[in-house]
Amino acid sequence: MTAKRSRMSAKDRKTVILDVATGLIATHPWEDVTVAQIHEAAGISKGGFYHHFTSKEDVLAAVLMRLADASTAAGQAVYERSEGGPVARFTTFLAATARWELAHADQIMGVIRIALREGNEPILLKLEQEAQRRATPLMRTLVRAGVEQGVFDVVDVEMTVDLLQRAWRLRWVVLAEARQRCAAGDLPGGRALLEQRLQLEERMTSRLLGCTKTPVRMPDPEEFAGFLCSA
Repeated sequence: MTAKRSRMSAKDRKTVILDVATGLIATHPWEDVTVAQIHEAAGISKGGFYHHFTSKEDVLAAVLMRLADASTAAGQAVYERSEGGPVARFTTFLAATARWELAHADQIMGVIRIALREGNEPILLKLEQEAQRRATPLMRTLVRAGVEQGVFDVVDVEMTVDLLQRAWRLRWVVLAEARQRCAAGDLPGGRALLEQRLQLEERMTSRLLGCTKTPVRMPDPEEFAGFLCSA
């Protein structure tokens, strides 16, 4: 249904365009989405759309950056309120980030579908690099806090942050496969795949941080139960 057009500020126009595009990513194959579909659903003229964005790909980039910023902000807000030592606070941060992502799973799954489509590799690589750049400052803070308190023992902060971020982002590819298994009737297989992934991430994260005696914990697999069964 096309939204009724009304006067909006430039900021509001851009926001509603991104809101509409985010919804379309979750519900439609992105290759089938058109600029006309976006600006009509947003209740904005074609000229209004091109005042903010040069193309559909430009909108996609902005949507992904907004998702990355929101995920980082959610984790940071919880981390700043958390208590305990570096391991406990790092674990709390990971749990908060996972909960935010699960609350926006439809949008993230839409992004995964785009990423896996042939020909999109260069575009998504660039966007991934930008998303990583935005999240890196907080990750540096988390790791350095542990190093300064003598709890984390890392070879290099920058390299550790980079490796951790890469591993965590790839979790969603595994989640997509686990969800497909559950949708096909193999619920035990889907859950086992997820649990194996989280166990591997936990071991890898703790080893990279040098805190294997008191490991950083990954989110509980039960946190993902609703997602696995919702396909």
